[in-house]
Amino acid sequence: MKKKLALVLTMTLLITGCVKTPKLENGEDLFASVDGKDFSVVDMYNELKNTYGISALMNLVDKYIISQELESTASEELQAKAYIAQMKNYYESNGYTWSQVLASNGYTESSLEEYYIYNYEKESVAKKYYKDNVSEAEINAYYKDEIIGDITAKQILISPKVEENASDEAKEKANEEAYNKALEVIEKLNNGEDFTELAKTYSDDSSASLGGTLAPFNKQSDYPTDFINEAVKLNKDEYSKKPIKTTYGYHIIYIVSKDEKPSLESIKDTIISNIANKNMEDNENYQETAFKAIREKYNLNIIDTVVKERYEQVMTQY
Repeated sequence: MKKKLALVLTMTLLITGCVKTPKLENGEDLFASVDGKDFSVVDMYNELKNTYGISALMNLVDKYIISQELESTASEELQAKAYIAQMKNYYESNGYTWSQVLASNGYTESSLEEYYIYNYEKESVAKKYYKDNVSEAEINAYYKDEIIGDITAKQILISPKVEENASDEAKEKANEEAYNKALEVIEKLNNGEDFTELAKTYSDDSSASLGGTLAPFNKQSDYPTDFINEAVKLNKDEYSKKPIKTTYGYHIIYIVSKDEKPSLESIKDTIISNIANKNMEDNENYQETAFKAIREKYNLNIIDTVVKERYEQVMTQY
């Protein structure tokens, strides 16, 4: 019985494999037909080429490029799965059925995962491109202008006391009061009072209980630019003689210590990443720009004149 079943399966496979695509009189393969009209594979190709030719070709080309540029895509796969899990949780927690959400958007679980993996892979390749194209001149200039040793400082922050929906007049008054209070604190410092104790008494920052002590920071830290610039100007054991205005209010800074500037070699990789990220932030089409250049590096040659013309037209904007 088992032999007979195996034979039937084998014959089925052979018969299936022998089915040939019907041919039209002109020799083209038949793709589909309706009463009175046959459509060949060539008809289908020409129709799709005009509508989706560029995107279909770029997907083919870019997937090959990704396979050459990335040694592993495990990270991108994890990112995609994590994002989809987050998305699924969001929809289900808001009363949606996940399978219906997928269906209404034309996806299955696996095709959605493939979509996001592909997009994360493209992002990784683009980032790699921008890092690879950071010049030595850019690195040296960034090191000279942007790299400093870590600064340890204390601060006193005086924030305007104002309601969220206050009038412009009320906001201006609260701002003036905060500024004047900051001036009073500076006057106390000028008279020799202790910065730490003043921070505990007057500062509106969460660091007040620590006497205003902040975590070490540098120019790449997530602190307001004006705050960092003032800290860079001050020497050890100096405090700011004027209030520093930021979106948080008015700051008074005291410099506890300043570390030596790190060597270029010890921080070069970080500099390259920072420059690459900045170059990407400055170009809203950074991914398209990167892949245009990468395809050129791989000597992309589009033979079909229609698709080539449209591709070149699209690429002129990048």
